[in-house]
Amino acid sequence: MFQAPVRRPSLHDPVSRRQAIGVGAAALVAGCVAPRAGLSWWAMSTEGENAPLLLPAFEAATGIAVAVQALPWTAAHEKVLTAFAGDALPDVLMVANAWLAELAMLGAIAPVPPDLGADLLPAARAAATVAGRLCGVPWTVDTQVQFYRRDLLAAVGHDAPPADWAAWQAAARALKRRRPDDYAVLLLLDWPEQLMTFAAQQPEPLLRDHDSRGNFRSPGFRAALAFYKSLFDEKLAPPIVGIEVGDSLTAFARGWFAMLPSTAETVGDLGRRTAQLPRALWGTAAMPGRLGPAAGLMYGSSLVVSHNAANPARAWQLVRYLTAPATQLRLHAMTGDLPTRARAWRAAPLAHDPVAATFSRQFAQGVAPPAVPEWARIIVEVQQIAERMVRGQFGVDAATVAMDARVDALLAKRRWLLDRGRPA
Repeated sequence: MFQAPVRRPSLHDPVSRRQAIGVGAAALVAGCVAPRAGLSWWAMSTEGENAPLLLPAFEAATGIAVAVQALPWTAAHEKVLTAFAGDALPDVLMVANAWLAELAMLGAIAPVPPDLGADLLPAARAAATVAGRLCGVPWTVDTQVQFYRRDLLAAVGHDAPPADWAAWQAAARALKRRRPDDYAVLLLLDWPEQLMTFAAQQPEPLLRDHDSRGNFRSPGFRAALAFYKSLFDEKLAPPIVGIEVGDSLTAFARGWFAMLPSTAETVGDLGRRTAQLPRALWGTAAMPGRLGPAAGLMYGSSLVVSHNAANPARAWQLVRYLTAPATQLRLHAMTGDLPTRARAWRAAPLAHDPVAATFSRQFAQGVAPPAVPEWARIIVEVQQIAERMVRGQFGVDAATVAMDARVDALLAKRRWLLDRGRPA
Protein backbone atom coordinates (compact mmCIF):
# COMPACT_ATOMS: atom_id res chain seq x y z
CA MET A 1 0.00 0.00 0.00
CA PHE A 2 1.19 3.52 -0.76
CA GLN A 3 2.84 5.38 2.09
CA ALA A 4 0.69 8.22 3.39
CA PRO A 5 1.70 11.88 3.02
CA VAL A 6 3.63 14.23 5.25
CA ARG A 7 2.27 17.33 6.86
CA ARG A 8 3.98 20.56 5.97
CA PRO A 9 4.50 22.73 9.05
CA SER A 10 1.52 25.03 9.54
CA LEU A 11 1.72 28.68 10.37
CA HIS A 12 -0.76 27.97 13.15
CA ASP A 13 1.52 25.62 15.05
CA PRO A 14 2.00 27.26 18.49
CA VAL A 15 4.81 27.09 20.98
CA SER A 16 4.13 27.95 24.60
CA ARG A 17 5.33 31.29 25.92
CA ARG A 18 7.03 29.45 28.79
CA GLN A 19 9.27 27.78 26.20
CA ALA A 20 9.78 31.06 24.37
CA ILE A 21 10.57 33.43 27.23
CA GLY A 22 13.37 32.13 29.37
CA VAL A 23 16.91 32.42 30.56
CA GLY A 24 19.44 33.45 27.96
CA ALA A 25 16.87 35.01 25.62
CA ALA A 26 19.15 37.77 24.44
CA ALA A 27 22.00 35.36 23.78
CA LEU A 28 19.82 33.20 21.55
CA VAL A 29 18.99 36.04 19.19
CA ALA A 30 21.76 38.58 19.52
CA GLY A 31 23.54 37.29 16.45
CA CYS A 32 20.40 37.19 14.29
CA VAL A 33 19.54 40.87 13.97
CA ALA A 34 21.14 42.98 11.26
CA PRO A 35 23.18 46.09 12.08
CA ARG A 36 20.93 49.06 12.75
CA ALA A 37 22.41 51.04 9.82
CA GLY A 38 19.96 49.23 7.54
CA LEU A 39 16.80 47.27 8.24
CA SER A 40 16.39 43.77 9.56
CA TRP A 41 13.44 41.62 8.52
CA TRP A 42 12.37 38.17 9.63
CA ALA A 43 10.19 36.32 7.13
CA MET A 44 8.88 32.79 7.37
CA SER A 45 8.93 29.60 5.31
CA THR A 46 8.62 29.90 1.52
CA GLU A 47 8.05 33.63 1.78
CA GLY A 48 11.31 34.01 3.66
CA GLU A 49 13.19 31.95 1.10
CA ASN A 50 11.90 34.16 -1.71
CA ALA A 51 12.11 37.48 0.16
CA PRO A 52 15.59 38.45 -1.14
CA LEU A 53 14.20 38.38 -4.70
CA LEU A 54 11.69 41.09 -3.79
CA LEU A 55 14.23 43.53 -2.34
CA PRO A 56 16.60 44.78 -5.09
CA ALA A 57 14.10 47.33 -6.43
CA PHE A 58 13.41 48.66 -2.94
CA GLU A 59 17.10 48.91 -2.05
CA ALA A 60 17.94 50.59 -5.36
CA ALA A 61 15.14 53.14 -5.03
CA THR A 62 15.69 54.01 -1.36
CA GLY A 63 19.33 53.24 -0.64
CA ILE A 64 18.16 51.24 2.39
CA ALA A 65 19.85 47.87 2.82
CA VAL A 66 17.63 45.08 4.12
CA ALA A 67 19.00 41.98 5.83
CA VAL A 68 16.49 39.12 5.65
CA GLN A 69 16.46 36.07 7.86
CA ALA A 70 14.23 33.19 6.74
CA LEU A 71 12.71 31.16 9.58
CA PRO A 72 10.65 27.96 9.54
CA TRP A 73 7.13 28.37 10.88
CA THR A 74 7.80 25.63 13.41
CA ALA A 75 10.41 27.77 15.19
CA ALA A 76 9.15 31.26 14.43
CA HIS A 77 6.66 31.82 17.24
CA GLU A 78 9.18 30.79 19.87
CA LYS A 79 11.92 32.91 18.34
CA VAL A 80 9.73 36.03 18.13
CA LEU A 81 8.73 35.78 21.79
CA THR A 82 12.30 35.08 22.83
CA ALA A 83 13.51 38.09 20.87
CA PHE A 84 10.89 40.28 22.53
CA ALA A 85 12.01 39.08 25.96
CA GLY A 86 15.62 39.86 25.07
CA ASP A 87 14.83 43.27 23.50
CA ALA A 88 16.27 41.96 20.24
CA LEU A 89 13.39 42.01 17.75
CA PRO A 90 14.21 42.88 14.15
CA ASP A 91 12.80 46.05 12.63
CA VAL A 92 10.14 44.28 10.54
CA LEU A 93 8.52 40.88 11.09
CA MET A 94 6.24 38.66 9.09
CA VAL A 95 3.85 37.05 11.58
CA ALA A 96 0.86 34.72 11.45
CA ASN A 97 -2.35 36.63 12.00
CA ALA A 98 -3.12 34.24 14.86
CA TRP A 99 -0.21 35.82 16.79
CA LEU A 100 -1.32 39.44 16.46
CA ALA A 101 -3.48 39.53 19.57
CA GLU A 102 -0.64 38.14 21.67
CA LEU A 103 1.98 40.52 20.24
CA ALA A 104 -0.33 43.50 20.66
CA MET A 105 -1.04 42.51 24.28
CA LEU A 106 2.70 42.32 24.98
CA GLY A 107 3.33 45.72 23.39
CA ALA A 108 5.80 44.12 20.97
CA ILE A 109 4.53 45.81 17.80
CA ALA A 110 4.05 49.41 16.72
CA PRO A 111 0.64 50.89 15.76
CA VAL A 112 -0.18 50.65 12.05
CA PRO A 113 -0.25 53.99 10.18
CA PRO A 114 -3.80 54.71 8.94
CA ASP A 115 -2.87 54.87 5.24
CA LEU A 116 -1.67 51.24 5.27
CA GLY A 117 -5.21 50.06 6.03
CA ALA A 118 -6.54 51.25 2.67
CA ASP A 119 -7.63 49.00 -0.25
CA LEU A 120 -7.64 45.81 1.81
CA LEU A 121 -9.90 42.85 1.13
CA PRO A 122 -12.51 42.79 3.92
CA ALA A 123 -11.49 39.24 4.87
CA ALA A 124 -7.82 40.24 5.10
CA ARG A 125 -8.63 43.24 7.28
CA ALA A 126 -10.82 41.16 9.57
CA ALA A 127 -8.10 38.54 10.06
CA ALA A 128 -5.60 41.21 11.19
CA THR A 129 -7.98 43.18 13.41
CA VAL A 130 -7.92 42.84 17.21
CA ALA A 131 -10.49 44.64 19.38
CA GLY A 132 -11.47 46.84 16.44
CA ARG A 133 -7.89 47.90 15.66
CA LEU A 134 -5.76 46.84 12.70
CA CYS A 135 -2.67 45.39 14.39
CA GLY A 136 -0.64 44.36 11.32
CA VAL A 137 -0.59 45.11 7.61
CA PRO A 138 -2.05 42.03 5.89
CA TRP A 139 0.47 40.58 3.44
CA THR A 140 -1.05 37.23 2.48
CA VAL A 141 -4.62 36.01 2.87
CA ASP A 142 -5.66 32.39 2.96
CA THR A 143 -8.35 29.88 3.78
CA GLN A 144 -9.12 26.22 3.12
CA VAL A 145 -10.45 25.05 -0.25
CA GLN A 146 -10.56 21.58 -1.79
CA PHE A 147 -7.99 20.54 -4.35
CA TYR A 148 -9.46 17.58 -6.18
CA ARG A 149 -8.58 15.07 -8.87
CA ARG A 150 -10.86 15.63 -11.85
CA ASP A 151 -10.31 12.15 -13.27
CA LEU A 152 -11.05 10.30 -10.02
CA LEU A 153 -14.26 12.25 -9.37
CA ALA A 154 -15.35 11.87 -13.00
CA ALA A 155 -15.04 8.09 -12.61
CA VAL A 156 -17.84 8.19 -9.99
CA GLY A 157 -20.02 10.63 -11.90
CA HIS A 158 -18.97 14.04 -10.55
CA ASP A 159 -17.42 16.99 -12.35
CA ALA A 160 -16.40 18.47 -8.98
CA PRO A 161 -16.93 17.72 -5.29
CA PRO A 162 -20.56 18.32 -4.23
CA ALA A 163 -21.21 21.43 -2.17
CA ASP A 164 -23.18 20.05 0.81
CA TRP A 165 -22.11 17.53 3.43
CA ALA A 166 -24.61 14.80 2.53
CA ALA A 167 -23.90 14.81 -1.21
CA TRP A 168 -20.17 15.22 -0.64
CA GLN A 169 -20.13 12.22 1.70
CA ALA A 170 -22.09 10.16 -0.85
CA ALA A 171 -19.46 10.97 -3.48
CA ALA A 172 -16.72 10.03 -1.01
CA ARG A 173 -18.40 6.67 -0.40
CA ALA A 174 -18.56 6.07 -4.14
CA LEU A 175 -14.84 6.77 -4.41
CA LYS A 176 -14.14 4.32 -1.59
CA ARG A 177 -16.26 1.60 -3.19
CA ARG A 178 -14.43 1.99 -6.47
CA ARG A 179 -10.95 2.04 -4.87
CA PRO A 180 -11.23 0.19 -1.53
CA ASP A 181 -7.51 0.38 -0.76
CA ASP A 182 -7.45 4.16 -1.20
CA TYR A 183 -9.26 7.05 0.47
CA ALA A 184 -11.54 9.86 -0.58
CA VAL A 185 -9.96 12.71 1.38
CA LEU A 186 -6.86 13.56 3.41
CA LEU A 187 -7.60 14.97 6.88
CA LEU A 188 -4.45 14.43 8.91
CA LEU A 189 -5.22 14.24 12.60
CA ASP A 190 -2.70 16.92 13.56
CA TRP A 191 -4.23 19.41 11.12
CA PRO A 192 -6.73 21.59 13.03
CA GLU A 193 -7.69 23.56 9.91
CA GLN A 194 -10.22 21.10 8.49
CA LEU A 195 -12.25 20.66 11.67
CA MET A 196 -12.11 24.41 12.32
CA THR A 197 -13.39 25.05 8.78
CA PHE A 198 -16.43 22.86 9.40
CA ALA A 199 -16.90 24.55 12.77
CA ALA A 200 -16.68 28.08 11.34
CA GLN A 201 -19.63 27.28 9.05
CA GLN A 202 -21.98 26.98 12.03
CA PRO A 203 -24.21 29.81 13.33
CA GLU A 204 -22.77 29.72 16.86
CA PRO A 205 -19.39 31.33 17.65
CA LEU A 206 -16.46 29.13 18.69
CA LEU A 207 -16.05 31.02 21.97
CA ARG A 208 -18.72 32.60 24.19
CA ASP A 209 -19.06 35.08 27.06
CA HIS A 210 -16.87 37.74 25.45
CA ASP A 211 -14.48 35.05 24.17
CA SER A 212 -13.78 33.90 27.72
CA ARG A 213 -15.17 30.35 27.50
CA GLY A 214 -15.33 27.54 24.97
CA ASN A 215 -18.54 27.04 23.00
CA PHE A 216 -17.83 23.54 21.75
CA ARG A 217 -20.97 21.98 23.24
CA SER A 218 -23.11 24.14 20.95
CA PRO A 219 -25.37 22.25 18.50
CA GLY A 220 -23.49 23.60 15.50
CA PHE A 221 -20.04 22.53 16.64
CA ARG A 222 -21.38 19.17 17.74
CA ALA A 223 -22.78 18.63 14.22
CA ALA A 224 -19.45 19.63 12.68
CA LEU A 225 -17.56 17.27 14.97
CA ALA A 226 -19.94 14.39 14.24
CA PHE A 227 -19.52 14.91 10.49
CA TYR A 228 -15.74 15.02 10.88
CA LYS A 229 -15.75 11.80 12.94
CA SER A 230 -17.92 9.99 10.41
CA LEU A 231 -15.30 10.45 7.69
CA PHE A 232 -12.84 8.40 9.72
CA ASP A 233 -15.44 5.92 10.96
CA GLU A 234 -16.32 5.07 7.35
CA LYS A 235 -12.64 4.91 6.35
CA LEU A 236 -13.10 7.77 3.89
CA ALA A 237 -10.04 9.47 5.46
CA PRO A 238 -6.94 7.73 6.86
CA PRO A 239 -6.56 8.06 10.68
CA ILE A 240 -2.94 9.25 10.56
CA VAL A 241 -0.79 12.21 11.59
CA GLY A 242 2.00 13.93 9.75
CA ILE A 243 4.84 12.08 11.47
CA GLU A 244 3.54 8.81 10.00
CA VAL A 245 3.62 9.85 6.38
CA GLY A 246 5.48 10.95 3.25
CA ASP A 247 4.78 13.69 0.68
CA SER A 248 1.11 14.68 0.37
CA LEU A 249 1.34 15.89 -3.22
CA THR A 250 3.04 12.69 -4.36
CA ALA A 251 0.19 10.79 -2.71
CA PHE A 252 -2.32 13.08 -4.43
CA ALA A 253 -0.64 12.50 -7.79
CA ARG A 254 -0.72 8.74 -7.30
CA GLY A 255 -4.41 8.75 -6.39
CA TRP A 256 -4.13 7.67 -2.76
CA PHE A 257 -6.93 10.16 -2.13
CA ALA A 258 -9.07 12.29 -4.45
CA MET A 259 -9.64 15.43 -2.38
CA LEU A 260 -7.09 17.50 -0.47
CA PRO A 261 -8.33 20.40 1.68
CA SER A 262 -5.49 22.89 1.72
CA THR A 263 -4.43 26.50 1.42
CA ALA A 264 -3.01 28.74 -1.30
CA GLU A 265 0.57 27.52 -0.88
CA THR A 266 -0.57 24.29 -2.56
CA VAL A 267 -1.20 26.27 -5.77
CA GLY A 268 2.48 27.14 -5.93
CA ASP A 269 3.54 23.63 -4.97
CA LEU A 270 1.40 22.05 -7.70
CA GLY A 271 2.65 24.61 -10.20
CA ARG A 272 6.17 23.32 -9.61
CA ARG A 273 5.05 19.71 -10.10
CA THR A 274 3.27 19.76 -13.44
CA ALA A 275 5.38 16.82 -14.65
CA GLN A 276 4.09 14.79 -11.72
CA LEU A 277 0.49 16.02 -11.85
CA PRO A 278 -0.55 17.89 -15.04
CA ARG A 279 -2.68 20.97 -14.50
CA ALA A 280 -5.61 19.44 -16.40
CA LEU A 281 -5.97 16.69 -13.78
CA TRP A 282 -6.79 18.86 -10.78
CA GLY A 283 -9.23 21.60 -9.85
CA THR A 284 -10.37 23.57 -6.83
CA ALA A 285 -13.73 23.91 -5.11
CA ALA A 286 -15.07 25.49 -1.95
CA MET A 287 -15.18 23.33 1.15
CA PRO A 288 -18.54 21.59 1.54
CA GLY A 289 -21.01 23.12 3.98
CA ARG A 290 -23.84 21.63 5.97
CA LEU A 291 -26.40 22.89 3.43
CA GLY A 292 -24.13 24.08 0.62
CA PRO A 293 -21.11 26.38 0.13
CA ALA A 294 -20.43 28.03 3.45
CA ALA A 295 -17.98 30.14 5.40
CA GLY A 296 -14.44 29.13 6.14
CA LEU A 297 -11.95 30.25 8.75
CA MET A 298 -9.52 32.89 7.52
CA TYR A 299 -5.75 32.57 7.77
CA GLY A 300 -2.80 34.51 6.46
CA SER A 301 0.13 36.63 7.53
CA SER A 302 0.82 40.28 8.25
CA LEU A 303 3.85 42.52 8.34
CA VAL A 304 4.50 44.42 11.55
CA VAL A 305 7.11 46.88 12.78
CA SER A 306 8.60 46.09 16.17
CA HIS A 307 8.14 48.44 19.10
CA ASN A 308 11.88 49.08 19.28
CA ALA A 309 12.66 49.58 15.58
CA ALA A 310 15.67 51.92 15.31
CA ASN A 311 14.10 53.86 12.42
CA PRO A 312 10.32 53.31 12.32
CA ALA A 313 9.85 55.56 9.28
CA ARG A 314 12.20 53.41 7.21
CA ALA A 315 10.64 50.24 8.55
CA TRP A 316 7.17 51.36 7.47
CA GLN A 317 8.64 52.35 4.10
CA LEU A 318 9.65 48.71 3.61
CA VAL A 319 6.20 47.51 4.69
CA ARG A 320 4.55 49.89 2.19
CA TYR A 321 6.69 48.50 -0.60
CA LEU A 322 6.10 44.84 0.30
CA THR A 323 2.33 45.24 0.63
CA ALA A 324 1.92 47.28 -2.57
CA PRO A 325 -0.18 45.44 -5.21
CA ALA A 326 2.73 45.07 -7.64
CA THR A 327 4.97 43.44 -5.02
CA GLN A 328 2.16 41.18 -3.82
CA LEU A 329 1.60 40.00 -7.40
CA ARG A 330 5.31 39.19 -7.70
CA LEU A 331 5.09 37.16 -4.50
CA HIS A 332 2.03 35.33 -5.89
CA ALA A 333 3.97 34.39 -9.03
CA MET A 334 6.81 33.02 -6.89
CA THR A 335 4.89 31.16 -4.18
CA GLY A 336 1.16 31.02 -4.95
CA ASP A 337 0.41 33.29 -1.95
CA LEU A 338 -2.69 35.39 -2.47
CA PRO A 339 -2.56 39.19 -2.12
CA THR A 340 -4.51 41.29 0.35
CA ARG A 341 -4.90 44.46 -1.73
CA ALA A 342 -8.10 44.69 -3.78
CA ARG A 343 -6.28 46.32 -6.70
CA ALA A 344 -4.06 43.25 -7.07
CA TRP A 345 -7.14 41.07 -7.53
CA ARG A 346 -8.39 43.31 -10.35
CA ALA A 347 -5.13 42.94 -12.26
CA ALA A 348 -3.77 40.12 -14.41
CA PRO A 349 -3.21 37.27 -13.79
CA LEU A 350 -5.61 36.97 -10.84
CA ALA A 351 -8.57 38.67 -12.53
CA HIS A 352 -9.13 35.69 -14.85
CA ASP A 353 -7.66 32.84 -12.80
CA PRO A 354 -10.27 30.15 -11.96
CA VAL A 355 -8.25 28.89 -8.96
CA ALA A 356 -8.00 32.41 -7.55
CA ALA A 357 -11.74 32.78 -8.13
CA THR A 358 -12.38 29.76 -5.89
CA PHE A 359 -10.41 31.38 -3.08
CA SER A 360 -12.08 34.73 -3.70
CA ARG A 361 -15.55 33.21 -3.32
CA GLN A 362 -14.45 31.54 -0.10
CA PHE A 363 -12.99 34.83 1.18
CA ALA A 364 -16.35 36.53 0.62
CA GLN A 365 -17.83 34.27 3.31
CA GLY A 366 -14.68 34.14 5.46
CA VAL A 367 -14.86 34.13 9.25
CA ALA A 368 -12.00 35.60 11.26
CA PRO A 369 -10.85 33.42 14.18
CA PRO A 370 -11.43 34.77 17.69
CA ALA A 371 -8.92 37.54 18.33
CA VAL A 372 -7.61 36.25 21.65
CA PRO A 373 -3.93 35.65 22.47
CA GLU A 374 -4.72 32.06 23.43
CA TRP A 375 -6.23 31.09 20.06
CA ALA A 376 -3.14 29.37 18.65
CA ARG A 377 -3.06 27.11 21.71
CA ILE A 378 -6.82 26.57 21.71
CA ILE A 379 -6.97 25.05 18.24
CA VAL A 380 -4.22 22.59 19.09
CA GLU A 381 -5.92 21.54 22.33
CA VAL A 382 -9.23 21.05 20.52
CA GLN A 383 -7.57 19.04 17.76
CA GLN A 384 -5.80 16.79 20.24
CA ILE A 385 -9.15 15.86 21.76
CA ALA A 386 -10.63 15.38 18.27
CA GLU A 387 -7.80 12.96 17.48
CA ARG A 388 -8.50 10.97 20.64
CA MET A 389 -12.17 10.89 19.64
CA VAL A 390 -11.34 9.54 16.18
CA ARG A 391 -9.19 6.84 17.80
CA GLY A 392 -12.09 5.69 19.95
CA GLN A 393 -11.29 7.29 23.32
CA PHE A 394 -14.30 9.65 23.26
CA GLY A 395 -17.73 9.86 21.77
CA VAL A 396 -18.80 13.14 20.21
CA ASP A 397 -20.63 14.41 23.30
CA ALA A 398 -17.79 13.53 25.68
CA ALA A 399 -15.30 15.17 23.31
CA THR A 400 -17.20 18.47 23.31
CA VAL A 401 -17.33 18.45 27.13
CA ALA A 402 -13.57 17.83 27.27
CA MET A 403 -12.92 20.59 24.74
CA ASP A 404 -14.90 23.14 26.72
CA ALA A 405 -13.12 22.15 29.94
CA ARG A 406 -9.67 22.42 28.34
CA VAL A 407 -10.41 25.75 26.67
CA ASP A 408 -12.04 27.22 29.77
CA ALA A 409 -8.83 26.47 31.65
CA LEU A 410 -6.76 28.23 28.99
CA LEU A 411 -9.02 31.29 29.21
CA ALA A 412 -9.08 31.53 33.02
CA LYS A 413 -6.84 34.60 33.10
CA ARG A 414 -9.00 36.31 30.48
CA ARG A 415 -12.08 35.77 32.67
CA TRP A 416 -10.20 37.08 35.72
CA LEU A 417 -9.36 40.28 33.86
CA LEU A 418 -12.86 40.71 32.44
CA ASP A 419 -14.43 40.17 35.85
CA ARG A 420 -12.36 43.11 37.14
CA GLY A 421 -13.23 45.38 34.23
CA ARG A 422 -9.74 45.22 32.77
CA PRO A 423 -8.83 44.70 29.08
CA ALA A 424 -8.20 41.07 28.27
